[in-house]
Parts: sequence; C-alpha cells; structure tokens
Amino acid sequence: MVALVLGLALTWAVYPTCALAATWQAVAEASQGQQQQFVDIDSIEPLGRGHVRVGSYYVDRRSGRSQRTDYLTEYDCDHRRFRDVEFDGPVGSSGWMPVAPDPLNSAAMEYVCEAIAQRKPH
Repeated sequence: MVALVLGLALTWAVYPTCALAATWQAVAEASQGQQQQFVDIDSIEPLGRGHVRVGSYYVDRRSGRSQRTDYLTEYDCDHRRFRDVEFDGPVGSSGWMPVAPDPLNSAAMEYVCEAIAQRKPH
C-alpha cells in the first residue's frame, strides 16, 4: 500500500497536468490530423479576472513518431494571451504570450474560456 501511494505521488510530481486528468477533449487539429491539441475538461479552473487554468497536451506526429507534450496553461480570455505554468517538453513559455497565430492554442483557449463563461451565474 505504501508503494502504491509513493508511486502515485511520484507520478503526480513528474506529470502534474495529467496525473489527475479524467476527461480529455480534442479541441483542434492541424496538418491533416498530424498535430492535435487536447484539454482536460475536469481540470478547467477559473482564476478570476477573465483568467482560467487548464491541463492540456499536444501531440505532433509529423516526424513519423508521436511526440507528446503536457502543459498546465493559464489563459487570459480578455486579452487573448497565455502562459505555460508547467510543461514537460521542448516548447513552453513562462511569460505571457499572444495566442495568435497558433490555431491549436487558440482553439484550446476558446474552448476553456467558453466553458468558464457558461459556468457564470447570469
């Protein structure tokens, strides 16, 4: 039992954005399906002031082999920008960056921003 708990804790420490993920949703693809962006709809967390945090992953198959990069990203829905809070691959940005011109990241932002907009009481 102790080994199981330690194993789960280690998994979470190494892959925090996907260890607790339950429901992955494909939100965009490009290059005839060779690139795909997924978000964990259970991890969508409104932060206030038009900001939202979400776990996601990107898959790139253009080189002939599948490469996956996991992210924990914060989006600023009002100013259409993002920053990667955590990532496990060769790409990522800790500072605020515009979402455009990346169509996959734009689709992820639109999906999660719409999700938090629908949660707001009217």
